[in-house]
Amino acid sequence: MAVLTAVIIGSQRKAEIFQHLISAFPQLEFRGYYDPDDQANADMYGQLLYSMELCDKADVFIIDRHIKHLDPEMLEQFIKFGKHIMMDGLLISDPNVTGRLLSLKHEAGTCVQVSNILHNKPLFTTASQFIRKPRFIKIEKNCNAPKPGEFERWFFQNLAQELDIVLRIAESGIRNITARPLFLFGKSPDLLNVHIEFDNDSICHISAGRAVESGIHKFRVFQQDRLYHLDLADNYLLELRPLNPSDQLSILSETDDHAQHEFIEISRPVMPFDSWKMEFRNFLENINKHLSPATGLEELDTIANATSVIVEKIQRKYAEV
Repeated sequence: MAVLTAVIIGSQRKAEIFQHLISAFPQLEFRGYYDPDDQANADMYGQLLYSMELCDKADVFIIDRHIKHLDPEMLEQFIKFGKHIMMDGLLISDPNVTGRLLSLKHEAGTCVQVSNILHNKPLFTTASQFIRKPRFIKIEKNCNAPKPGEFERWFFQNLAQELDIVLRIAESGIRNITARPLFLFGKSPDLLNVHIEFDNDSICHISAGRAVESGIHKFRVFQQDRLYHLDLADNYLLELRPLNPSDQLSILSETDDHAQHEFIEISRPVMPFDSWKMEFRNFLENINKHLSPATGLEELDTIANATSVIVEKIQRKYAEV
């Protein structure tokens, strides 16, 4: 297997962290880092310098999630020149940008992998073994209220990963989306309620904001004869099953207390693994075998488009957000 050279797009500190991760893989050779937030790397108009020259420096570019100025043109250049990209999270919210990058990727045949997101971590990797054809998905998440003029950015930062999970496990197109912010303590929305109806008649309801109890980050997934409770804050997976199967005939009257539904609780152990080692292992395999990553530009484009629809609906009705 040929050795691939790698450059980190991020700060020196993050480059050191990624260099340590890369050192565990002899197929990767660290070549250095490039910090787009460093003023020395921008011209008088704030446009990045040296992006063309960077293409000659490496085969692989790893994009850190903490950079403030991610230039889409730089990513376009990387893909056009056949470079492989690993993004540390969902970094692009503009569907116009994701659409262009996706088109270029199909032409170039490179690997663009989105890493370090909820879907690729142990809790959801474990839960995906059990979740089948959910009918109702309920999400609660505590997060800060959006600042004035930053609602779109706030929504993507706080709920893009949750949308990703919902779209995957629903396995259906979206029929309708409604969303409503609630102003409880001030002029900023303190609670956002999003209601999504899918073509297969399944439903998702999301409640997010500072009005949600502190520290809460939960998924509840209801399907036939099963309820799965995913607690992201405590990394906990609980399965609830009816004590009697749904097709079990009952000879008890409806008024009898014993006719009430009872459930068995099963605590499912979450499979521990090093998510970053898994990401790099999968990244290298995807490159060498020309495979599609578990999360790539296709998924990022879907999330960006869904986010755009939700935000547009909210801002059209509630101009104050």
